[in-house]
Amino acid sequence: MPDFTLADHDFDAIIFDCDGTIADTLPVHYLTFKEALGEHGHTLDEAWYHARTGLSSGKLFAAYEQAHGVTLDRDALLTRSRALYENHLDTLREHGFAADIARSQFGHVPMAVASAGQKSVVTATLRTLDLLELFEHVVTVEDVSRPKPAPDLYLLAAEKLGVAPQRCLVFEDTDEGLEAARAAGMDAVDVRPFTIGEK
Repeated sequence: MPDFTLADHDFDAIIFDCDGTIADTLPVHYLTFKEALGEHGHTLDEAWYHARTGLSSGKLFAAYEQAHGVTLDRDALLTRSRALYENHLDTLREHGFAADIARSQFGHVPMAVASAGQKSVVTATLRTLDLLELFEHVVTVEDVSRPKPAPDLYLLAAEKLGVAPQRCLVFEDTDEGLEAARAAGMDAVDVRPFTIGEK
């Protein structure tokens, strides 16, 4: 694992992505989507899903339709996925690298979560991991008109924190998310080198 120190970064606030950054939600989401699709007679290949992590639910279902030549009732699947998610929270784990940074900075700098997920799901994730109270704000895809890689989520988080975007440090795990943060004018850290092989 590479070395990392916060002292190398100049910031007044920190914004974290959720899925894949502070929470290892991949197993939970896979089981959730697999179950929801299965109820409609569709299968979900694990390798296919893993190759598309970081996509919002809507984009994932669109990719599934294109790949499999089917038409899905996306709204119904989204609603069902939200309901099923909490059934699989026992498989949820944190990513210690970013979660430990959030704990260490709590009370020192304002912090927020900016996620492409649904608010009910993101809130349930953070609450299950006992991380929710660390963040002053949680903004999700429902709060903006354009998801990542547009900068809207990160700009909204900065606005709610009352900190200029250029003074925000972002932790992200996807190319789309990093692009969004940089488009917002923020310093961004790719957490993937620090979470490989993490248990």
